[in-house]
Amino acid sequence: MRIPEPLFVVINAGMRLLLRSPLHALASRSLMLITFTGRVTGRTYTTPVRYIKVGTTIRWFTNRDAKWWPNLKHDPTVVLRMRGRDVICTARVIDDDPATVRELLAGYLAQFPGDAVYHDVGLTKDGTPLPADLDRAASHSLVVEARPKLADR
Repeated sequence: MRIPEPLFVVINAGMRLLLRSPLHALASRSLMLITFTGRVTGRTYTTPVRYIKVGTTIRWFTNRDAKWWPNLKHDPTVVLRMRGRDVICTARVIDDDPATVRELLAGYLAQFPGDAVYHDVGLTKDGTPLPADLDRAASHSLVVEARPKLADR
């Protein structure tokens, strides 16, 4: 079931509170906060996102129409609030390689099939993403990967 877009204003505010609280464990195994600086305003913004972690890489997906991700191309330093801790990371946006986005999105949807609806991807009876839908989703989605700054040294 897809949550109507206007409700995300309320849901995101609640998630910001929850993920910063001692009760973060209720959601922080798959949700985190990303804090970044606006490229035009210079203001700090924080938004919740669902993520997967592969080794030291933290990965999440968004739609190309989202307004926040271009900030990461301007200043790739982000603070991720994960499992009750802040981690300073360097982010990298993958927005010019649909084949990579498709492959990574397929892996993500294997872990979070309920998110397929947000990428307009249908699933087969066994939960596998429909190939044509995955191709289309890869053309209007992008991947953000982040690694802790300490791991860069």
